[in-house]
Amino acid sequence: MSPANIFYAIILAGGFLAGQSENPVWVILVIAALATVARVLDPEAAAARAAQGKTLAKALPMLVFNQIIWVNLVFLIGFGIVWALGAPVVALPLWLPILVSAVGLVGAAVMSRKG
Repeated sequence: MSPANIFYAIILAGGFLAGQSENPVWVILVIAALATVARVLDPEAAAARAAQGKTLAKALPMLVFNQIIWVNLVFLIGFGIVWALGAPVVALPLWLPILVSAVGLVGAAVMSRKG
């Protein structure tokens, strides 16, 4: 697993925490935006886009849509745990899932600069 994928997983962990702590749905969009930026900065993803002959402008709409789906999925997994148990496992403040995802984005940005 590449470092970029590890930091992407950290971003998705923020989505899971948002679902687990029953944060508002707009948090999905914020975390999806962070995930999109991380994928844009990822050198491996850029190489894959280039191999397919796609520019960033052509790939961006589907990339955003894809990130919304992934973040929504992990959000719903976290929310499903809350629903099954009847309450959050740990009550977390609204800013914490966004902060976790932001840390993942910073890590991804740093790794993209090294590569």
